[in-house]
Amino acid sequence: MAGQPPPPQLRDQAGVRTGLRIGGAILAAIGLILIIAGFASFFTAFDSFGSSSPDPFNPPSMGPPKHFWMLFAGMPILFIGVAMLGWGFLGTTTRYTAGEVAPTVKDTLDYVAPTIKDTLGSVGAGAEQAICAKCGGANDADAKFCDNCGAALSISCPACGHPNAADSAFCSACGKPLAQA
Repeated sequence: MAGQPPPPQLRDQAGVRTGLRIGGAILAAIGLILIIAGFASFFTAFDSFGSSSPDPFNPPSMGPPKHFWMLFAGMPILFIGVAMLGWGFLGTTTRYTAGEVAPTVKDTLDYVAPTIKDTLGSVGAGAEQAICAKCGGANDADAKFCDNCGAALSISCPACGHPNAADSAFCSACGKPLAQA
């Protein structure tokens, strides 16, 4: 299986991911260049404010910036390029984040879980509970007697001593009949 090519869905995903990464980088670069050019046009239009003019009665003509529109065209292009890069690297970023966060979450849950279990009791753990055959009450798995009615939750086999559920007729270990009280 190591030499087989990936299924078509994964090849398509890889192509889309590569397209988003390359296209996003190109659009982000174009947007950044347009923004820089727009700012440069804006500041060069007012360049002559601080300079002394050779003829005080005929100052150089100052008009509005000619390429200031590039700033406004570059901003959405830069935004789209950065968004495409984010989508293109989303899986890589998510895997990295999960690898960094998962151990911390596990440690936190391991630290908090005993406190929650002590506070709430055993919640939703059917396998961890012993059900009383007499009254149907739920008890801790290691309980010997029912918390509700006091009945024994298990009976020991007289032949082998194996503990069995209180409503068992035969031993689950040796098959001998159990004495019902």
